[in-house]
Amino acid sequence: MSDLLRATLTYEIDGDPNSVLRAAAEEAFAVVAAELTGRFNDAISGAYWPWPDDTPRWGNGGGRTLEEAADNWNTWINGNGTGKRPRAVAGSPRSVVDSGDLKQSLTFTLNRAAMEANWTWNAEYAAAVHEGAYIHPFQNPDKVVEIPARPWTKAVMEGGTSAVGIEVYDAAARLQSLIEVNLDQL
Repeated sequence: MSDLLRATLTYEIDGDPNSVLRAAAEEAFAVVAAELTGRFNDAISGAYWPWPDDTPRWGNGGGRTLEEAADNWNTWINGNGTGKRPRAVAGSPRSVVDSGDLKQSLTFTLNRAAMEANWTWNAEYAAAVHEGAYIHPFQNPDKVVEIPARPWTKAVMEGGTSAVGIEVYDAAARLQSLIEVNLDQL
């Protein structure tokens, strides 16, 4: 199983590939794909997601090595140790962003002629953040922590998630309205 996360949007238009309708649809599809990219980024960056407790945010993963990261956490939790204090503490609701690596791992491809757009998050933990997971923090086999699911693509496209405040983006309705506008302008 891959840890990356991919979302794909595809539409089909029958008929002459050189028609005015096809040109209007391709232009509209490119706009919808760009708007969805913005919506996905907002769903990752915005404080929409409930979380069971406060979490320190150090930036850059909280340490260069596993030992540094663990020492930072122990210093924060126990009040003793030699680790750094966090830059901030995130409560709930919160964004998905901690170090920024997940958000920055996005690769977007658009094929206007095929009317296909792909968003791929390549961070090694992208699927775990999106779908939820159980992890052993700091590779400690004696401790298990649940990471709640934060399915930002579903929140944007369908709703029905734990996120609060993410407006569902009706891609089909938006595409139709943009095609109509484009046809009027051609």
